[in-house]
Amino acid sequence: MKKIVITEEQMSKINNYVSNEESKSTTINESTMNERYKQKCKIDFNYGSDLKYKGREIEDIGYGLEYTLSFIIDQEHRSWGIKTISVYDVQGPEELEVEVVFYNEGSDDPVDEYIAVKVDWDQVKYENEDVRGMIGIDEDVQIGLGNDSEGNIIVNEILVTTYGV
Repeated sequence: MKKIVITEEQMSKINNYVSNEESKSTTINESTMNERYKQKCKIDFNYGSDLKYKGREIEDIGYGLEYTLSFIIDQEHRSWGIKTISVYDVQGPEELEVEVVFYNEGSDDPVDEYIAVKVDWDQVKYENEDVRGMIGIDEDVQIGLGNDSEGNIIVNEILVTTYGV
C-alpha cells in the first residue's frame, strides 16, 4: 500500500468532485480532475562544442534562468479511491531569452548578446519518477540547443522530470 500527501485544497476539490459524482450515480467507475499548476523552474541549457552563433564558437550560454512553467496533474479515480496520479502537458513561454557569450574573430574580449529562442513545448520528453510525498515537476529543466540549417540557435530537446504516483 502506498501513501500520498495532498494539500487541504486538493482534498477539498477531491471531496467536492466525489460528492457531485456520487449524486449523479451510485458508482464511480472512472474520472479525472485536470487543472493547470504553475511552478518556477530553472532552465539549464545543454549544447556541444559544435554549437555556433553568427558562425563563431560559443564560449558560454546563460544557465539557471528562471521561468514559470505550467502542467496538469491528472488523478485517475475508481470507486475505491485514487488509482494513479500523473503529471503531463508541461507548457512555458513561447520564447526564451538566452544570453550567448562568444568571441569575435581576432578579439580577446568576449561579446554578450541576448537572443530569443523559440520553444515547442509539445516536444517535451518526460522522465517519470515515483517519489513519496511529491507530485509535480522537478525545478530543473534541461533544454538541448543546436543549430538549424541556417545557423540559428534552436531548441532540439526538452527534458522534464515528473513526479507522480
